[in-house]
Amino acid sequence: MAVATIDVLESEPELGKGMPEARRDQARQVCVAALARIPKGDWDPRGGGADPGGFGLLVNSGYLVRRVGQGGRFGAELLGPGDLLRPWQTVGADASLPFEPRWTAITPVSVAVLDAEFARRAAPFPGVAIQLVDRTMLRSRHLAITLAVVHQPRVDRRLHMLLWHYADRWGRLGAGGARIDVPLTHALLSELVAARRPTVSTALGTLEREGVVSREGDGWHLLGGPPAEFAGFDQGGV
Repeated sequence: MAVATIDVLESEPELGKGMPEARRDQARQVCVAALARIPKGDWDPRGGGADPGGFGLLVNSGYLVRRVGQGGRFGAELLGPGDLLRPWQTVGADASLPFEPRWTAITPVSVAVLDAEFARRAAPFPGVAIQLVDRTMLRSRHLAITLAVVHQPRVDRRLHMLLWHYADRWGRLGAGGARIDVPLTHALLSELVAARRPTVSTALGTLEREGVVSREGDGWHLLGGPPAEFAGFDQGGV
């Protein structure tokens, strides 16, 4: 991974949330991190060396998929800008169920390396650490929402709900719906909604005929509003 630097609070202004302007400017001056670039394709986080300590890796741009499974069956998690990762942290070989993750960058990815040195410099500004803890809690919450979506009985409803969830996170909302510029293939979507690929292709065809989803290049266009199943959908706190 080629390394540059990034002004973390400039790229992620919410990390300075609640700080007086003068204090936020001070934090910006010291909260500078290495910017690592991950090429598209399979990624072994351990290939770049040992765990650098600190908070972890904060995704600045691009999208990764984390897969966990055995015997060719996987649970998958889509991660993108704003997510905080600690890919060196695993359950370990001594666990009763030693599932190990596999990582794939589905686009080129850049991450801010919030290592031990960054944590030391950010220590006088506890609000930064609080906001980073918030990111980890939000990741847990997003994963729980995805699990709830996967339990919907119809695959076409799962897909429609999941795409709107991603639109809330990373899409561009407009009067006619939302656009998601994420290369979500039928094969990847089948892993994300826990269904077979042919079933996903059939379900996407149903959604396109209903006029609520269309493929546009590498992305997806969601037409109209969120599905009715989102009404009253409990997205309670973590």
